[in-house]
Amino acid sequence: MAGPERQDQPPEPAGSRRRDSAAGQRSPHNPPPGTSSAASEWPGVSLIVDGRDAAAAQAMVAELLVDPYPGDFEIIVATPATSDTETAASDTETATVGPAAATDQRVITVHARDASGAVLVNAAASAASYPILSVVRQPAGDWIRLVKRAVTAMDVTGAAVVGGSAVAVGLGSAEMAISRAMNSRLGVGPRPSRVGAAKGPVDSVRMVVIQRDAFARAGGFDPAFAGAPGWEMQHRVRRLGGMVWLDPALAVRGRVPGTISELAATFFRMGVWRRRIIGAHPDTSTWRYLVPPTLVAVLVGTVLGGLAGAVLGVGWMAWLTASCLIYALGVAVGVMVAGRDLRFGGRVRMWWAVMVIHLSWGTGFLFGRPR
Repeated sequence: MAGPERQDQPPEPAGSRRRDSAAGQRSPHNPPPGTSSAASEWPGVSLIVDGRDAAAAQAMVAELLVDPYPGDFEIIVATPATSDTETAASDTETATVGPAAATDQRVITVHARDASGAVLVNAAASAASYPILSVVRQPAGDWIRLVKRAVTAMDVTGAAVVGGSAVAVGLGSAEMAISRAMNSRLGVGPRPSRVGAAKGPVDSVRMVVIQRDAFARAGGFDPAFAGAPGWEMQHRVRRLGGMVWLDPALAVRGRVPGTISELAATFFRMGVWRRRIIGAHPDTSTWRYLVPPTLVAVLVGTVLGGLAGAVLGVGWMAWLTASCLIYALGVAVGVMVAGRDLRFGGRVRMWWAVMVIHLSWGTGFLFGRPR
């Protein structure tokens, strides 16, 4: 049974260094120096950057300042708290965002009590000044383009959340085969937010922007769902009456696991967290999420039946082999269709990746436990 809705506000950051303009604390009506009041047709946006990797955060902040959002904006870099002293906080801030950005009024550093991504985003949201939040997930130039399109869609539709499709990107033949498996219906099923889907309200998207008020009303990210915080939070947004809007043109790219073992580990974790989400929100259960664990259960049952047959003197090897071959051949036929533009070697790698996705997800769903 689903628990009560989370109505609490995102937790306050353990400490933050807000730079206020000469006129007082910054707000959407008192933007930080350097933002353009002439761009008032664009609503203000708070861009959130994960500061756990200082080098990556520095590079991201620098890119966001070079090719900025056209309206008023701020960049909030969220880092785990290391010290309560002002001196240590100042040193950490300079190391995280770089000496140039450390003096820019549009850049803020907040310090959260926990190093998890969900807690960091909650801390940044609590420090935000503008009505729209965006957690930056890919190179700044591409991300600002997505934000501009998403903000326009939010203005037109009134949606609480606007996002797009998750697109797995790979380099080299092995990663490209894995990406094809991850992006195809054969690998992950017919997602409502798949590439090429129609615009409109959906259950969840790869989030680009969210209204700050909607984020706060939903209680922010729940750290208890660290493996899928965005999906679970969007579910609460919808339960409270907010709309989640899909624009498939908002392709949010992410690097695929580089090896089959990494792919297996990734989808094992996804299966674990999907079971936990369905346990907390039973109404989110769909056949797409239940097919992989059903497949694994059938295969496990086949193995156990084969072992029992061996004890009883039945031809268990034929039983087991036939069941596995039927599944493998079924996937091969699907790959021949979904990967018809690939060469033979690419199809073989895609075939292998699809089966790893199915079996890893199903095994995680049935037997895994969240850490």
